[in-house]
Amino acid sequence: MTIQVYCDPCTVNSRKVLAGLDQFGVDYNQNYINYFTGEHKSEKFKKINPCATVPAATDGDLTLTESNAILQYAADVAGNESMYPKDLKKRADINRWLLWEASSWFPICYVYLVENVVKPLMKGEPDQKVLDGESEKFHKGAGMLEERLSKGDWLTGDQVTIADIAVAAPMHLWEASKLPLDNYPNVKRWMTKNVEQLDSWKKTQGAVDEALLPNSTVRPSSVPTTVNYTKAVDQLTEIYFYETEKAKGIHEPGDQPVEIEVHDGWSRKDDFTIDKNGFSVHDFKSKHDVWDDDESVRANFYPEIVEFLTKETGAKRVLVFDHTIRSEKNAKKALTDEKNTSQRSPVMLVHCDYTAESGPVRVTQLLGEEAEDLLSRRVTFINVWKPLNVVEERPLAMCDVQSCQDEDFFKLFLRYRDRVGENYVLQHSPRHKWWYFPRMKPDQAIMLKTFDSATDGRARFVGHSAFVDPTSRPDAPLRESVEIRTICFY
Repeated sequence: MTIQVYCDPCTVNSRKVLAGLDQFGVDYNQNYINYFTGEHKSEKFKKINPCATVPAATDGDLTLTESNAILQYAADVAGNESMYPKDLKKRADINRWLLWEASSWFPICYVYLVENVVKPLMKGEPDQKVLDGESEKFHKGAGMLEERLSKGDWLTGDQVTIADIAVAAPMHLWEASKLPLDNYPNVKRWMTKNVEQLDSWKKTQGAVDEALLPNSTVRPSSVPTTVNYTKAVDQLTEIYFYETEKAKGIHEPGDQPVEIEVHDGWSRKDDFTIDKNGFSVHDFKSKHDVWDDDESVRANFYPEIVEFLTKETGAKRVLVFDHTIRSEKNAKKALTDEKNTSQRSPVMLVHCDYTAESGPVRVTQLLGEEAEDLLSRRVTFINVWKPLNVVEERPLAMCDVQSCQDEDFFKLFLRYRDRVGENYVLQHSPRHKWWYFPRMKPDQAIMLKTFDSATDGRARFVGHSAFVDPTSRPDAPLRESVEIRTICFY
């Protein structure tokens, strides 16, 4: 069974657990809990952890709310005896460092973190009296570590254990926290040459820097990448979603890879609208967190989408009719796989989900006799794209409708066993301007307009695609997202 971890990866103890689990190689799923918005204090989260602290972890009917207990349990689940030996004396030695870290070292280092990192982040000033009051305890603890580390590379011997992960965690921003380590060369050596060189530690550093040291992680205003446009040729462009001889010799989409620049949209996020640009970004906090159960998604998440879109668009009626969970772990799933079609990998193709003809047809397919009356007034199709984890790879990019012309779009025929659908694909134009929102979080969402019956100059169809972000870390967590398809009636 997969361990469910509830955390904000920027916090000391969350980072500790994530680094440890990655070091073990244990199977886990990260559920993002926003510490800075107080989500850990919500009634929903307190049902998991009444202490209202992160991290917490569940495995079946077991719930653990202490970070070191999570490390101990996960190491045993993984069978990683090098990180947490079965030998009683070795295990007792590790346990005493875990207890010392939780009771003494964490609260000492936390004072330096709050005063020198968190307060300046919140436009405050460090309190030197508070730091001076902690100095004696810090030097006593650092002296203990120095003495121990003078005897070996790691805290309990010649190899890394969960003791090292636990004790290093409160020091994870030791330079920014201004921990006075100059007189402790073995502690500094252990931290910089050993702990910080662990792949699991490097993997978890980005989220910490992003949240707590925003001025040290300057994002580029744009990134280069390649997206897959489609050539306009003298035959239909089509794709089959089932195995058939008819698929031989067809013109498939995505045969025009083009290098482009994708611009960071965060500085202009409030300027983008679905009627002007074809997309917009919003805060969207959901109560739903069960994504591997389609019926649960329909019963619990669809109503949240209806409420969200009714508020954002002013629609009189919102119909949610489909959803897709996207993850790179589904990349090996064949396009012709007709089972569990709600689970797909990110789409690396410049496309729009409907055409001027297929939008009204879909309304008729879904609503039958109601359709004629509904189609006599304005109708829009809006996709809501929402990350399920912090997006560190394969983000979503949108082609600004203001940079497109009608002739850029042409039809892609989607051939299923029981029906034929239509998308638009795009041929490349140097006019196109692309936007994305790096490191989106699960409490945010993008609205994409994929059809609008109005022809009064408003954006009608937005081209979009997942893309490879060259700034992503090689070991970045796989992107997971949910895409909800809706029709809004006005």
